[in-house]
Amino acid sequence: MNNFDRSLGELLRDAAEHLKADRKDAAREVLREALDLDRNNLATWELLWHAAYNIEEEAFSLKRILSIDPRHVAAKKRLSALQPAGVKKSNSQPLPRPAARRPASRMKRQQASTLLLLLGALISIVCVGVTGLALYRGGYIPFGFSSNLTATAMAARNASCQELIDRTIQASDNFCGNTTSNTACYGNNTLRAELGPNAAKRFSERGDIIPVNQLRRLSASPLNLDNNEWGIAVFNVIANLPRSLPGETVTMVVFGNATLDNQSAGSGGLDSFYFSSELGQIICEKIPFDGLMISSPDGSGIRFAVNGAELTLMGNASIKAVKNGEMEVSVYKGSARIVSNGEEQYFGAGQSSSVQLGGENGTQSISGPSEPEPLTGDELTMACTMTGEYCTPDEIDYVSEAQAQGQIQSAITSTPTLIPTPTLTRTSSPTEPPTYTLVVLPSPTPSRTKTPTPTATRPATRTPPPTNTPVPAATFTPTNIIIPTLTPIAPSERTCRELDEVLLTVLPNPNPNEFAMDITNNNVTDMIITRLFAYWLKSSPSQKITKLLLNGVEIWDISDTDSPSDIPTEGDFKGAVGLRTILIGTTSNFVIQFQDPLQPTGYEAHIVFGTGCQVKGTK
Repeated sequence: MNNFDRSLGELLRDAAEHLKADRKDAAREVLREALDLDRNNLATWELLWHAAYNIEEEAFSLKRILSIDPRHVAAKKRLSALQPAGVKKSNSQPLPRPAARRPASRMKRQQASTLLLLLGALISIVCVGVTGLALYRGGYIPFGFSSNLTATAMAARNASCQELIDRTIQASDNFCGNTTSNTACYGNNTLRAELGPNAAKRFSERGDIIPVNQLRRLSASPLNLDNNEWGIAVFNVIANLPRSLPGETVTMVVFGNATLDNQSAGSGGLDSFYFSSELGQIICEKIPFDGLMISSPDGSGIRFAVNGAELTLMGNASIKAVKNGEMEVSVYKGSARIVSNGEEQYFGAGQSSSVQLGGENGTQSISGPSEPEPLTGDELTMACTMTGEYCTPDEIDYVSEAQAQGQIQSAITSTPTLIPTPTLTRTSSPTEPPTYTLVVLPSPTPSRTKTPTPTATRPATRTPPPTNTPVPAATFTPTNIIIPTLTPIAPSERTCRELDEVLLTVLPNPNPNEFAMDITNNNVTDMIITRLFAYWLKSSPSQKITKLLLNGVEIWDISDTDSPSDIPTEGDFKGAVGLRTILIGTTSNFVIQFQDPLQPTGYEAHIVFGTGCQVKGTK
């Protein structure tokens, strides 16, 4: 029969059956045919590894496996074990063709040595079998030689696996396609969920939808072909980057053997959570790892805390996180920024970055993020299966580290513009360079904005600049339209309840240039500060905010000089999320430090938390 008369899957299935029946010679012949069809198929070389006659052939197969999949755990471990034993480098191919028949006299002279070799080979096979069984049961070898062979060793199962995946994703789309914002949807069996005490709805069958703040913990089941199971949960959360349009949402899909602990339970969204996925359970090469897939609308994005690290994402990405191992973020479209252990890293489409996990539960970020690395074949395969896109590197619009930094910073610091009403007019004398100073005095209502009022805040002799920007210039071209910077608007989040969420107490001035407050966390979860909006009286031309401190540690880089200050819109976060976290049952000291001494009154601060509420302090 011609090699091409049988598919690669059929050949691999036959080879596996031969090995299972201890017919190594027959398996090797079939694997030669498989190599003729595809010399870079991972499953073929995995089978060749177990069909090797000697250590040299085994080492050669292991090296080919690692050239195809550099992260192959079992191959790494076995090759590392072989090398100390003195395995010589060899460029020869495995599976040598049988040598010509030797003369009978030579065969007789070698009978004794042949018997010894056969005995040695039998002992080696037994040892390899016992070792392989131990590795397989330990999760290091992704396939075994039983009737339940996995997809990497049994290509025949890929068809069934793909069918289950397609059916599951379609079902999730049907059941969860119309979810509202800040909700979680039960996409496919089997999920195990722990709900909050005030949960009013069930979350136990496909199509069940609950608010995210009612979900405390979620565990999804691994892909199981025998039981037609694959757990999928779909989260629809509000996009929270400043440039996101009102109502825009980000989709997060938890799939496979993964667990999510919602640290924001009780708040409005999914601002902080711990996440872990498992290795050694995958049985289908179409889904090489379990994890979390995130999709954001173009131009929008989200920022949240995952495993104690802060992640800002614009675009599409995946997360996999192994307890006491690594959390890896892979970007397929757009840009990302991760801050962990006081260090930050920008990376874009076509790259990934990782942090080490540890701590008491094995899911706490304990290192800075790694340098960006190219996406692996497994990551492309997973994205292709889950989204139908990014199947090859050519389908990804590569974004460099510098480009990613520019995109992220633009998204979190840029301010849109507007065309004001005709009450802003040009000066009647173009010979004198016009300037103006905008002074905003705090009003007694929390919804104040920095809307210019000519009679109250601008001297009659001062007029706005006649150019199309609010920056004074020595020369100008008259125009009838002025486009100033849009005034930041005070936060609209609800007020935190003092008794069971957060209590804020304004303190007497410890220093003449500081506005100090104590913040007590009475909530059932840690509270993360995500925004500061402050009105302040500009008592001198040089007056500005210089630092924001929590418990004496600086938590923001400040770049604005005029009231009101809106951070992070007008300045980026500084350090890890933990620096802005107020632990359960603790009181933290929050200080706004100014350059010059303060006036007796005229200051107001809105502090917004990731749980979706705010507290306000006035002075």
